[in-house]
Amino acid sequence: MLPFSLSRWAFIGLLLVTLPQCSSLPRPGASPPAKATSDHEARAVLERSAKTTGQAWQRYRTVEVSYQGQWSRLSPKIQPVLVDERYRHASEEIYTPGQKRVRQTHRGPAGMKTVLRQGREPAVVTYNGQKSSDTEVISAAGLVTDAYTLFLFGSSWLLENADAFSMLRARAVEGDRCDLIHCEIRPGLGDSESDFVIAWVSQKSGKLRRVQFSLNGLESTRGADADVAFHDFITASDGSVWPTRFVEYVRRPFVFKAHEWQLVGLKLEGQRVR
Repeated sequence: MLPFSLSRWAFIGLLLVTLPQCSSLPRPGASPPAKATSDHEARAVLERSAKTTGQAWQRYRTVEVSYQGQWSRLSPKIQPVLVDERYRHASEEIYTPGQKRVRQTHRGPAGMKTVLRQGREPAVVTYNGQKSSDTEVISAAGLVTDAYTLFLFGSSWLLENADAFSMLRARAVEGDRCDLIHCEIRPGLGDSESDFVIAWVSQKSGKLRRVQFSLNGLESTRGADADVAFHDFITASDGSVWPTRFVEYVRRPFVFKAHEWQLVGLKLEGQRVR
């Protein structure tokens, strides 16, 4: 329990002293190496990844998922509005890619939160049936819905929403060597004009194993970056491939584990997969 006399900002200052300060991962938005054919090569890697895993963003009219997760002890203290920990323990989410529409229903000890995001329109947020007019809450919800769309649809979503592709030095996730594709999404996540993403694509399987991303959509997160690693994939009867365990770390301005969650339900075009 955080002492009452210690403010949130003092707490963050303490973290800067006690937590690791540097990430060994490349930084989204840092200048990638100049390479005449990098855009073509990088795009080709993402195209193979999207094809291998089912081209979900272009393929489905509706995708329904349900998640259960656990926040780290630090996350609600550092970003209480973005995390919204009293409501975001479990969620049911409906994605309609053709309409660029996301509807999330979150549940937690304080009750139910719903978020509706249609394209670039501001998110509509309700708490236990009461619509919120808090601008920070609305901006945070928009950032979350956009980020979770990226996590779920991966390479196929990036192909439609990103450009300025470049290849970075290959690295490995759990011994799985990956091509690293640096790209920019414009507009970015939430209210951001642009964000940068590094997609880690398995050289062996074509699966997206990790995404790093900047967080420019909120004043309180601007300049920070995070990553989500994907684990425990399942293959639907139609051949599409989906991660079922997600682990998120904040990488800058300091390193800490933020969130871990599991996909516990999946429907494609109304047909249950999990």
